[in-house]
Amino acid sequence: MIRFRRASRVALFLLVVVGDLLTGAGAQALQTVRLPTALCRDGGLFADGIESGPVYSPDASTGAGVVIPGNQQRQVLVSSSLRTYYLRVPPLYRADRPVPVVILLHGATGSSATTPDAAQDLRDLFSASADRAGVLLVAPPASGNSGGWEPSADFPFIEAILDDLEMAVVLDRQRRSLWGFSAGGHVAHGLALWNSDVFAAYAVKAGVLEAYAGTTAPAAATREVPLQSRIGVSDPLRPFAQDDVLRFLNAGWQIDDTLQYQEVSGGHTYSSADANAALPWLCRWAVLH
Repeated sequence: MIRFRRASRVALFLLVVVGDLLTGAGAQALQTVRLPTALCRDGGLFADGIESGPVYSPDASTGAGVVIPGNQQRQVLVSSSLRTYYLRVPPLYRADRPVPVVILLHGATGSSATTPDAAQDLRDLFSASADRAGVLLVAPPASGNSGGWEPSADFPFIEAILDDLEMAVVLDRQRRSLWGFSAGGHVAHGLALWNSDVFAAYAVKAGVLEAYAGTTAPAAATREVPLQSRIGVSDPLRPFAQDDVLRFLNAGWQIDDTLQYQEVSGGHTYSSADANAALPWLCRWAVLH
């Protein structure tokens, strides 16, 4: 398995949600905080020009780039190669407002030539929901020949993206999340559970443990990373997603709290409805070190 370099800093402590102790799979290293919904309305904490709600201190990066709201693309150097990723900066972004970020992982496209389009299409589909939630979107294209994810190449790419964002924007490092569909969802399970100090929460549509992360990943995780899992009722992966629910519950996740599971109409596909469900939910979680 491949982990980000920063994941090695994990130690064991307690898992706290809004100050309340959760019972679960032993002592935990990090604090998981669920923020009020007001923080996910156009950057909510500052939407009315004044700070409101409970005390929350973002872990702000020192981003110094001149950032213009809207769709953009940037490049990072990974293993001596320049790779392009796509992002969308929310309309109310300001340098004095640390912004949460969601990384979007597309499904396998069949060809590496089509992954840039898949990444941009996913970003555009999520843009309206992200703008309402005050969330920055990042959409990297996968590098595999079949249009899927290659961990040895793409995990360092995603880590380089996070490092680049910290220099470019004022990012809230306690509110980094993932969303993935199909192959992207399979990978999201691995990324989130193996790097539980990096990602505050994650969401998948038709993403299952067995395809990549492994069925023991929840039990082995050092933190109960909040998960939203959605699956179509006619999706052939539905039985796997149902089995995963039990694996997470047995490892200490709590239904309708750190685990939100939804069966929805349709098959192996995604739509703006998934974005509308995921973005407000992901935006509310922070991980405190």
